[in-house]
Amino acid sequence: MGCEIFWFCAIVCGMGAAKKYDTEFFKKLFISGEKSLRAISREYGISYTHISKLSSAEEWSKSKTEYLKKVSEAEQATEIARMDEGLAELTKTEPLKPEQHQKRAVQTGDKLGTLIQTGVQAVKSGDWRALRSATETWKIWDEQMRKNHGIDEKKEKPLININVMAALPPKSELKKADTVDISSE
Repeated sequence: MGCEIFWFCAIVCGMGAAKKYDTEFFKKLFISGEKSLRAISREYGISYTHISKLSSAEEWSKSKTEYLKKVSEAEQATEIARMDEGLAELTKTEPLKPEQHQKRAVQTGDKLGTLIQTGVQAVKSGDWRALRSATETWKIWDEQMRKNHGIDEKKEKPLININVMAALPPKSELKKADTVDISSE
């Protein structure tokens, strides 16, 4: 008789068989960064405790970190390739008119701005690998620009000769010389 009451209570009280969820679908949502565990819990009616334990047991967070790292690296590689194509195209072009040069300078500034924003976002999110990647991109791009424009090859003499500057009298003596009346001599 006791067993019959349990089964009656289980059916009436809603204690039926455990619900089956598409855990692979939830895993993909979480790893892709599309939804948090709490959002999945709320939206699909699954217990947060259950999905949290499942996520922990299967190390979803580790998989998410790896996935997002790969996505970030792929995006940066695409950006570098796009920048390289742009630079290759620029080296083949004829000398620019002033308006065209100005437009190119603005485009270059936009690309630098994007690269800087990527670095700032990496710092804010604590993603040191993304920051390193942005820094490496900057370094490579800077080297390419220096090479394309021959910046390191031009070793011009400095505009100011330091030896001449060192031989000049101190500023206080120069001021005294300015105040002396030449006509009285």
